[in-house]
Amino acid sequence: MGSNDREANCRPISLFYARVYVHATEDPDKVLAALKNVAEGPYVARSAKGHHGNPIQIVELKLHDCEALEAVKSLVARLDDVEFTLLLSGVEERRVYVKLDKQQAYRGVLRISHGDDVIYVEARGRGIAVDDMRSFLLSLRKALKT
Repeated sequence: MGSNDREANCRPISLFYARVYVHATEDPDKVLAALKNVAEGPYVARSAKGHHGNPIQIVELKLHDCEALEAVKSLVARLDDVEFTLLLSGVEERRVYVKLDKQQAYRGVLRISHGDDVIYVEARGRGIAVDDMRSFLLSLRKALKT
């Protein structure tokens, strides 16, 4: 398969983005391990101050095109049925936004969370290829289960 064919197969997803906060009381290696359990790729870290002036690190990962599609496939494949249904509730048109439990991710388990100790994940569908992210994710899940 040529590079143009490969790019065409990656068209559905344009971006996979993940962000996690490393608080001063946390082990940065463990938080990074949790993020790596969600998706692998080049990470960028920057320093910031929390609400009370405490130092925090913000670690971000951005994947595009084929790498983004692979990250979405991995995420969808690793969620159980309940978690996948919760993921679908985070769909807005061509975008899915979800929070994953940071502690569970460190253990290698992906669980949707509504708390504050989370890994933020966003995936964006490419306009022409994905006009409805929910339908795309459902068809992807079905294809991955067969």
